[in-house]
Amino acid sequence: MNGYDGISRRDLLKMGLFSSAFMLGGAYDELFAMTSPSGAVKIPHATHFGALKAVVSGGRFMGSEPHENDYAPTSMLYSLPEYVHSQNRIKYPCVRKSFLAGQRNTALRGCEDFVRVDWKTALDLVAKILRDVKDNYGNESIYRPSFAGWSHPGVIGRPDILQGRFFGLHGGFTDTIGDYSAGAATHILPHVMGGLEIYSYQTTYEMIAKHTKTMVLWGSDPFKTFRISYSVPDHARIEWFVNMKNAGMKFISIDPVYTETAKFMDAEWIPIKPNTDVAMIMAICFELFVSGEYDKSFLEKYTVGFDIFRNYLTGKNDGVRKNPEWAEKICGISSGTIRRLATEFRKTGTLLTSHYGCQRADNGEQFHWALITLACMLGQVGTPGGGYHFGNGGLAYSGKVMPRRMSQGRNPARTVIPASRIGEMLLNPGRTIDFNGNKITYPKISMLHNMGSNIMTQHPNTNELLEGMRGVENIITHEIVWNATAVYSDIVLPVTSTFERNDITYGDPYSNTRIWAMKQVIPPLFEAKDDYWILSELAKRLGFEKDFTEGRSQMDWIRWSYSNVETNMPFEQFWRQGFLEFKVPSKNKSFARLADFRKNPQASPLFTPSGKIEIFSEKVASFGYDDCPGHPTWIEPKEWLGAELAKKHKYHLLSIHPKHRLHSQMDNISLKEQYKVKGREPVVLHPDDARDLGIREGELVEVYNDRGAIICGAQISTTMRRYVVRVDEGAWYSPEEPCGIGARCLGGNVNVLTPSRPTSKLAQACAAHSCLVSLRKVQGKIKNNEAYKNPVVITEE
Repeated sequence: MNGYDGISRRDLLKMGLFSSAFMLGGAYDELFAMTSPSGAVKIPHATHFGALKAVVSGGRFMGSEPHENDYAPTSMLYSLPEYVHSQNRIKYPCVRKSFLAGQRNTALRGCEDFVRVDWKTALDLVAKILRDVKDNYGNESIYRPSFAGWSHPGVIGRPDILQGRFFGLHGGFTDTIGDYSAGAATHILPHVMGGLEIYSYQTTYEMIAKHTKTMVLWGSDPFKTFRISYSVPDHARIEWFVNMKNAGMKFISIDPVYTETAKFMDAEWIPIKPNTDVAMIMAICFELFVSGEYDKSFLEKYTVGFDIFRNYLTGKNDGVRKNPEWAEKICGISSGTIRRLATEFRKTGTLLTSHYGCQRADNGEQFHWALITLACMLGQVGTPGGGYHFGNGGLAYSGKVMPRRMSQGRNPARTVIPASRIGEMLLNPGRTIDFNGNKITYPKISMLHNMGSNIMTQHPNTNELLEGMRGVENIITHEIVWNATAVYSDIVLPVTSTFERNDITYGDPYSNTRIWAMKQVIPPLFEAKDDYWILSELAKRLGFEKDFTEGRSQMDWIRWSYSNVETNMPFEQFWRQGFLEFKVPSKNKSFARLADFRKNPQASPLFTPSGKIEIFSEKVASFGYDDCPGHPTWIEPKEWLGAELAKKHKYHLLSIHPKHRLHSQMDNISLKEQYKVKGREPVVLHPDDARDLGIREGELVEVYNDRGAIICGAQISTTMRRYVVRVDEGAWYSPEEPCGIGARCLGGNVNVLTPSRPTSKLAQACAAHSCLVSLRKVQGKIKNNEAYKNPVVITEE
């Protein structure tokens, strides 16, 4: 736990970057020993919040002891026992009352009682529905909205993998393509760079610390995003940032929010208007071009299409010069600041870093395309400390093969829709849309099958989704707790948490330096079963159990997965000690993204048509999309502070990741008392905006637009740009009128307000950050937030 030299632990604790237990340092062990029950056992496990030893006594998960190599354990890791034993746990298989009676009144979802049934009754009913839907409507009518692994880091028990395998053997299903996180980037960057790029291995922190002079955090708050991981974090990235700060690296944060990272790194804050990043990038590119301070030789050797982009930049085609004065009127940053940044970027070793937030907006494809174009004009792409840097990458890669997943197999239906199009699909069966140069026709969905996915907080425009769900005859959900997705289902199957099942995983997803045993910590609570057992039982009823299980138990699959690992350690030894660690070869610590391409573009070409970086893409241009032309372009968002709609709704709403939960996970535990305001999700706004609205700290506020309304608690802060407000995503949905559509959400679920329209015809991705709202103080009495109140479950005699 080195790396704090010269930095006050008290300051870190006040910022909340690390948990208070961690900040106690060596004293924590003594404290833990005092509070641990006598006779407790410690069992190794691993989670999205970090690896740990679960302290178990009397069959109950009592505490979390973080792994010794965890640099900065979070409050979420310490709160896991409360989540596992939450009063919101689903105890038994349940069926909506009228649904069990054979009725299909979908309007009663969310406000009708459930009936407790035994597992045989529940599984027989699900199997019957699966047969009937397949026979009457075809496999395309079955939709799997689960596409990611955020509910479970395990390799074998990951719900979306199991679900894909099961439905493939059942004859197929309508699947999801892309994701909510980076849907625009993952579809435009293959045209520009020849690969996903944003999820690729990035220049290592070793190279950055040694060579980078200025790091630009463009819409990026790594201290928040590093708290969790798609697999298992050890929070080592925090140490790298601490050390880079101590070494004197300069940080610049271009963001509407003064983030925790910006504050900790003493970054210069450029408070840009939301969704105007591309305009600012264009102006920096313009300034580099007209001043002659751009790398012409790099552009000629490593890129194609700059001449076409240059004509756009200088206004030769449209008469608009994309100079700093032009950009100042759009993004609210002075032309002098833009010119200074252009000079500074060119004259120092500058690394342009970004995450995924900027591309979750109208025309989000343009942001990363523009950022790469700027990096190319600077000529630092492929150098050890320059160019661009995406996402969570940066830890050096071990080069080791990780545990393997079971195959999902083939989906015979071959029908896919982009992740963000759920609501539109449900409401418009038969509609054909453009998608990445192709056409997609929406199927008629008769069955939604949710596993590891809380779509009621995940999907934008909640009221549109609710309306679309009314047209779906069957909604079946596997869940741990009574969140809104479970409450709005017809059949609910209680599943175990990861602590009640065995699995295997690895971490970090970029470094691949450790393999973790996810050992079962406690017996399954109540009547909960793991997903593998549930799907195996359904496969038995549908006639393909042998193909689904291949005769293996879950522990057999874990052993099979481990057999793929390059190690001499026997499985029994690994399982006993709980983890396996690999060293990173020295040469891998010197990795620089695209260094081989820079060294010899002929020998190491990119997988683009030209083999080079495509500033202009003939393929994208050939699609003929008016909202995604063939080169990076400033396209005015549909909702932003410069839109006509801003005369009606004058505040730009940002729905960013929460600090104290993983999306909606853990919204229901006592950790919420650290940030909720009068039991509601906070809305953070600038003091001048609060004064204009007559709102005081801690008062209840209605945030609303034409899509809906939510109730939040006011939090007033100078960390926000004026006319920009923030409500973190993931609060549980709590409608004022449970049976209706359009009711105010009493808990502050921000996706009631966000738009479901796509970024463009190319990616059809999530554009939730292009959202305008109004605010007003709540007058009079208002109902309590009942998001954490379980539905009534009737036990039939």
